[in-house]
Formats: sequence, C-alpha cells, structure tokens
Amino acid sequence: MDKKVAIIDLGSNSVRMIVVAVNDRGAYRLIDQVTSMVRLGRGMGNEKVIQEESLSRSLSTLKIFKKFVDSYNVDMTIAVATAALRRAANQKEVLKRIKKETGLRFQVLSTDREAYYSYLGVINTLYLEDFIMVDIGGGSIQIAKVLNRKVQQAVNFPFGSITLMENFGLSDEISDTSREKALSFIKESLDKIPWLNKEDQLPIVGLGGSLRNLGRLAQHRFNLEYATIHNLLLSPERAMEIVEDLAGKNYRKRLDTPGVDQDRGDIILGGLLPFQGLIEKLEPTEILLSGSGLREGLFFEKFLQEINPQPMPIKNILDHSLYNTLGRYQMNVTHAEKIHYISLKLFRALQRVHNLSSEYESILRAASLLHDLGMNVDYYNHHNHSFYLIIHSRIYGLTQREIILSAFIAGEHRGADLSQVQEPYYKILTQKEKKIIEIMGMFLKIAEMLDRNQYGQLTKISTFLEEEDFTVTLLSSEAIGIEDFSIEPFKEEFYDLFGKRLIINTDHY
Repeated sequence: MDKKVAIIDLGSNSVRMIVVAVNDRGAYRLIDQVTSMVRLGRGMGNEKVIQEESLSRSLSTLKIFKKFVDSYNVDMTIAVATAALRRAANQKEVLKRIKKETGLRFQVLSTDREAYYSYLGVINTLYLEDFIMVDIGGGSIQIAKVLNRKVQQAVNFPFGSITLMENFGLSDEISDTSREKALSFIKESLDKIPWLNKEDQLPIVGLGGSLRNLGRLAQHRFNLEYATIHNLLLSPERAMEIVEDLAGKNYRKRLDTPGVDQDRGDIILGGLLPFQGLIEKLEPTEILLSGSGLREGLFFEKFLQEINPQPMPIKNILDHSLYNTLGRYQMNVTHAEKIHYISLKLFRALQRVHNLSSEYESILRAASLLHDLGMNVDYYNHHNHSFYLIIHSRIYGLTQREIILSAFIAGEHRGADLSQVQEPYYKILTQKEKKIIEIMGMFLKIAEMLDRNQYGQLTKISTFLEEEDFTVTLLSSEAIGIEDFSIEPFKEEFYDLFGKRLIINTDHY
C-alpha cells in the first residue's frame, strides 16, 4: 500500500498543493498538483494587514484543497505559509480562522527555513554544483549562493511580484519612468549584498511562479516545445528579450502573448524585473529554470526521510533518480544492472576506437538502466514506449539534451530506428549526437542479447581488442552455448561502426 503526503504552500500570490505517493520500494511519484491564485498578500499596505477579501478567496480554495486531502486519504499533511503571513500584523487571527474553517494547521516558515527548503528542492533535482539560486515569490525574494552543493550565503528581500506591481504601477501599461524607478529600487537592494558579484561567473537557477512562466514564454517564443520547464537552459539574452517584449505591452496584450499565464498578466513584470536586475548585475553565462522548490524540499526533508532515510542533500542525484524510476515502474533491477555492466564494459574497452570521453558514461548509465521501462505499456514496441517514458519521467542529474540522448540510446536496444517515429526530437540533434546514439545503442543491443535468456547465469565478461578483432568472452557459472546469443545480425553494423570483427566466446567456472 502506497503512503501518501499532501504538501500545501500558501504564499502571497498563490496557494499550491502537491500529493506524492511512496510505494513499498521507497520509490515516489507525484500523483496530483493543484494551484490557485488567491492573492493573499494583495493590498496589505504599510499596515501589513491581510484583507478580508483576500482571506475569503484563500479560505474558499483551502476548503477545496482539504477535500482533495481527504479523498486521497493521505498519511501526512504538511501545510506551510510564507511571506504574506510571515509579515502580517494579523497573522494569529488569520491562522486561527484557517484552522477553524478548513481544519488545516499552517506553520509559518522563517525566511531561513523557506530558503533552505527551496534549496533542497533544487539541489536534489538539478545537476549543478555551483550557482546563484533565486526564488521570486509574490511577497518576497530569496537569493542564495551555492558552492559545492552547499549554501554559502543567503538573503531575503521583503518584496516580490505583488508588492512591486502595487508600489510601482506595473499591472498595466507602464512608462519608461516607472520601469526605471522599479529597476533602480531593485538594483539598489541587490547592490547592498557584497557576495552578489559578476566576478564569480556563476549560473543562475531561477524558481517561483514568475520564472516558470518565463520558461513557458521561452518554449513558445523560441520553439522549445520539446523542453520541459524543469531543467530548462536559457541564455540571458533570450530571457532579456522576453522581458523587453512584455514591458512594451499593456495588460491585454500581455495576456495575448503565447505562454503568459492568464492569471499572471498583471504581476508578470513584478516578477521578471527583479530577474532582469539580477541578470544585469551578475552577467551570468547561463540560466537554468527549476520546477522544483519549496514543496519538493519539504517532501525530501519531512516525508521521504521517514520512509527512506538518507543524508541531505542527496549525494548522487542521478542514481537516486534512476533507481527511483526503476522502483516506480517495478522494474527488474538485476537485469537492468547487468545491461549497464555489459554496456559500460564495452564502452570502456572500445574507448580508444570511438574516442568518446568518460563524461558520456552517465548518459549510458541512464539508457541502460531504463531501457525496458516501456514494458509497462506493452511488450510490442516497448523500445518506443521506453523512449517516451524516459523523456517524461523527470530524470534528475542530467541536462535535457542528455536525457534526450539517453532516450534514443535506450530505444536502440532492439535494433529499431526511432529517427522517424520521434522526428521532433531527432531533428534537433547534431550529427555528432546522432553518431553517439549509434555507438552507445550498439553497446545496448549487444548487452541485451547477452543477458536475454540467461537468468543470471552470465556473471562477468572479459574483452580483448586487437588490430582487426574485438573479442568478448562470457563467463558463467555453468556451460552456455554460443548459439544462445543472437549477435549475428549486429556483426556487420558493429564492423561499420568500429572497423573490428565482433567475436563472442564463452567460458564457465
């Protein structure tokens, strides 16, 4: 029986809930996600009082969320509030009303805890080790400097997309003067932080609703439909192009812009102008967007630790993600690991022939461990189904391009050509990447055939590279016949790729 947790995040702009299930293997998956723009922090003013209209909207939404929680029969509910309630003069009264009318008990996070959970959500799902993290919310902005995967410095600014919109009149058409005033205020705030400097040349990782919307705008504007928001790589120039475009439009024209969330038309610039200010100050070489943040960080810290205790942050996020995926789909881990063992052995034995660096081993690891995922859909065409599932399973620890390569390599394990079936992805690949797919796909084909019917008999392989031949000797606990391996169809292709004859021998002990 799966264990389930609901995590609710009540912010200044929106209230969001995720429901995550963890199975008996300790593997987790998102099973529902709900968002509503309640604008709790709207109109708080200098008195810092949450208004009745905003609270009523929030209560109506939270009552619906509570019904979701009850219908899923969750084992734990984690409810947290951030900037709006943190600074509200009537915080206690609001929390009491929420508890009384919805039954939900909210914990108000300090700025430090909010930053920490956002960091956990990012560091456990992205491959970077050194970066500047920025989380732009409705009522606050968190910025942290991360080196060697650890937070070195962090700061909280008590303004966000809603407060900037209200204070500088950014909801509709804006003048150059209003924009310059907003940017001047933002830059003055950033300039007070000595560790924010362009000399570090660190990439920026952006999260929060406004920056997720930036990702959707980029998908439409630059034909990146194949890309997901999480892990989306964006150049600073492209990000600035989007901001400039929106800044020149009134509210109605913003809503007509492909990719703009219809409930963000008035506050989108309040969220993107701080990002512009940070880009201009740091001059990063690249920007990475994260779909994981506070809620995912809470899941890792508060719930996953009870089910599957491990040090935080997760040390090897790629392996964690791959084995979580194997566990989600109840895959044969022994077979998957054997395919990886054989594929990696072949990759390394032929390295001076194919000249691919060891950096590609992580791509091969993902492809080999996940090559049979498609069996969960159907045996027939399962290589094609594996491609789809790898692309859409949110594999952490690889770039989006590496995930696409892994999916194509996995799809090759039955000798199929996916270039036509998956043409939208194939057409974005370079000639070098297509060659890499051929090479690593060959290793997977051979590995699959060698472990196809042996039921664990095959324990080791040894290789011997000669001028004209490449010999693979299979070692097993009992005698196995060479006729058990259907390698013949691949010998010609192997020779074309590597200029070597493929020879298979067997031995037992």
